Amino acid sequence: MKIRDIKVLCVLGSLLMAAGCSQEPSISFFCESDRAGNYILKWEVSPKDDDDEIKIYMSKDDAGFQEPPVLTTSVNDYVATIPTGDPIGRHFFRLKVNKTFSGVISNRVFKTDSVQNFRDLGGYNTVTGKQVKWGRLYRSGELYELTGKDKNMLDALGIKTVVDFRDHEERLQYPDDYQAQKIIHIPMYTGNRAYVREKIIDGTFYRGDAIIFTQDTYKTLITDYSEEFAQLFDILCDEANYPVLIHGYLGKDRVGLASYILLYVLGVSNAVNEDDYLLSNSNISEEQVMGEARFLPERMQEAATVVCKVNLSYLNYAKTCMINKSGSIDNYITNELKLTEDKKEKLRQILLY
Repeated sequence: MKIRDIKVLCVLGSLLMAAGCSQEPSISFFCESDRAGNYILKWEVSPKDDDDEIKIYMSKDDAGFQEPPVLTTSVNDYVATIPTGDPIGRHFFRLKVNKTFSGVISNRVFKTDSVQNFRDLGGYNTVTGKQVKWGRLYRSGELYELTGKDKNMLDALGIKTVVDFRDHEERLQYPDDYQAQKIIHIPMYTGNRAYVREKIIDGTFYRGDAIIFTQDTYKTLITDYSEEFAQLFDILCDEANYPVLIHGYLGKDRVGLASYILLYVLGVSNAVNEDDYLLSNSNISEEQVMGEARFLPERMQEAATVVCKVNLSYLNYAKTCMINKSGSIDNYITNELKLTEDKKEKLRQILLY
């Protein structure tokens, strides 16, 4: 397996962990899990000797990893499957080559029956070498008509606070099917999704219409909902609220912007942050969202794809709106979202290892 292949697979889950001098190896990695409780770990070590071994440590608690390792194998194996026999519980890993440890590893994406785009915002490295904590903050689409397996998964993750960005009409028509200790509604209206879906199906809403609709959505979020985003960050500054799940309809636009701003504040690089934003595209089922729309002519399917997916042009448009409103992204975050240096530091204390 080549390094570039690892990077493609990692998307954003690939983290570099170097220890001290340049002669010590760095370890990039990727982790995914299945519904049976098996974890698949992939890695690349550089520099390395062919006779180097890699030790894999596993724990149910990301704060501690005990000897002995669950597996010791050659660095040249590049991949290992770790069965846990526990399809519900969460597991964490660290890799060790010689005296160098990787960061904390776990799965980012959760395979669900009924929830779109459910993933953990943890695991990313910051530009200062810190790592975002796993298991503190999750993002997803709506929690409508959950299956029993999905409810068990949410219970196992210990979700304490659910922040729902959907407007009143969305919540009324598609009520959440999960009772967390705290359910906080921060409504942001982003257009009538049923109306748009009907227009796509009847052939009067094309790709260009969908692009304009999405751009207008992002502009509205930046210009009209600063107070709502500020409310979210006040919630995130209270450690008693964690673990937190923030969600919208598909968890890609309102949630995507909120996630981008948070990772920006935590110090995650722009490239990694953008990749996290784009990760929605591989975790939203267009077929599940649009149903019969997938059988429409190509020009109509193109509109459906725009509505169901994200594109960096939308995120860049939102950044431009921030700059136009406040002079810079940093000014927008400080002045419009009321994220003072004290609040930013509080977020870093709560969310960084």
